[in-house]
Amino acid sequence: MLSRVRVISGCCGWLLSGVTGCLQAQAVPQPPTVVKIPHMEVAGLHRQYANALLEMTLTLSERRYGPYELVRQTGETVIKRQLLELENGDNLSVAISMPMPEWLEKTERVPLPIMKGLASYRLFLARRKNVAAFNAIDNLDALKKLRIGQGPGWSTGKILEDGGFKVVYGGPYPTLLPMLNADRFDLLMRSVYEAAAELKRYQPDMPELAVVDGIALYTYLPMYFFVSKTQPVLAERIEYGLALAYKNGQLDELFNRYFSGSLAMLNLENRRVFYLPNTNIDPSFYESDKPYLLKSVQAGAEFR
Repeated sequence: MLSRVRVISGCCGWLLSGVTGCLQAQAVPQPPTVVKIPHMEVAGLHRQYANALLEMTLTLSERRYGPYELVRQTGETVIKRQLLELENGDNLSVAISMPMPEWLEKTERVPLPIMKGLASYRLFLARRKNVAAFNAIDNLDALKKLRIGQGPGWSTGKILEDGGFKVVYGGPYPTLLPMLNADRFDLLMRSVYEAAAELKRYQPDMPELAVVDGIALYTYLPMYFFVSKTQPVLAERIEYGLALAYKNGQLDELFNRYFSGSLAMLNLENRRVFYLPNTNIDPSFYESDKPYLLKSVQAGAEFR
């Protein structure tokens, strides 16, 4: 099911010239572009940011493309289900994801990275008693001996498997922390903006959980808006709005508002970072994204 969240309208997208143009716009209003977005049961920081950024791009593009209406799903859908609904196009218009072959084939990717590459640095959650031993790991082969937890449909699952890691799959995300706490796997790999928030949420019930603070894994991991192929003009519109947001600095301002704490937590000077290729994409993704990436993400790509 879907629920209406916000309608933005006005004559700004219809201005022709003088009073006559505005009167014409008001007399024959342009129907809004309906944009259906996923519901957030647990409002992850990156998803809050993505929704705010999407609204920004739609507002910045109003003059060219007209008014819009955001419609949010009323129930949570996992990442695999979002892909199916984007492919169908009836209940979902746009979602965010890391690039994966199925998504690249079945949806329209807006080819500008929305997270400035921040997700490329992967941190680990573990049980507190193991943190010191994990911090002492000094090579990728030693890290590969550990069991890494993953959720169904996560793009990082294939990357880890292709890299020779031992991957243990669980169910939806809320099942993974209890699995880690019960020693079903050794590490749960998360982005820097997810790790702290999830530890804060789950540690009161599972005090043994901790963030491994001495190591990280780097794999170039961009995030994009993916749009249903039934709405090609929407994909064009979002790309146009994103380009404006990058150019006028509004995206940087929004990004810093949401992720300044995550950037501080990254603390690369005190982490041993291991490199792993992203086997979901070819090098052209990084090359085209490079002008939009954090300097630390560009630096991480250079040591491969």
